Amino acid sequence: MLTPTPVAELPRIKHQPPIAAPSEKLAQRIATSEPEAFLPASVPMNFGRNAEIYAEDETAGYVYKLVSGVVRISKLLPDGRRLISAFHLPGDMFGFEVGDLHHASAEAVGSVKVIAFKWHSLSSATASNALVHELLNRTMIGLRQTQDHLLLLGRKNALERLAAFLLELAERSGQDSQDTVLDLAMPRHDIADYLGLTLETVSRMFAELKAAGTILLESARRVHVVDMEKLKAIAA
Repeated sequence: MLTPTPVAELPRIKHQPPIAAPSEKLAQRIATSEPEAFLPASVPMNFGRNAEIYAEDETAGYVYKLVSGVVRISKLLPDGRRLISAFHLPGDMFGFEVGDLHHASAEAVGSVKVIAFKWHSLSSATASNALVHELLNRTMIGLRQTQDHLLLLGRKNALERLAAFLLELAERSGQDSQDTVLDLAMPRHDIADYLGLTLETVSRMFAELKAAGTILLESARRVHVVDMEKLKAIAA
């Protein structure tokens, strides 16, 4: 986890809407990030592998656009198990909350670069039309992905879940054609927690897809989809 040098709390903006103030931890991260900003009221930030972007129950005051890398959104269940509800890819926006606190944690799967936006700057009347349009579009895409994930967990068996996961990654990365090669940023235990399966079951499902001639495993994280139509049929 990043350990920035303690700094003063970010200055408040006058007459801002009544939202939660950023946590001291997040203020420290932003104040010690790169000075260059891509857009007004935005700050670029870098995180290393498994670094925490924000924690569950931490005060929410920022939303994030992912520039590079993969981010996982996870929550610890009362019995100690971890549930991963989303993997965000470059271009995605995340960190939206209805209340004042984050309901889940966001962590970098590998090296990650994000742009942090103050929420009030996005929701204010002075935000650019293009930025507001992108915000709404990304929100709707996230809602659709959440609905697809709930359907995956509720109605599909283990093999169908893994096939649907690989197909989703291919489609989101623009590689849903024959001879697609997927370089998985996330380890298999992350995939298991996302699909609601055990690590052993995920490994068996990879082996089944390979035996069926649907994929080739060039390495533990490099998957060559050799029959996209068969993968789509399994995932359906």
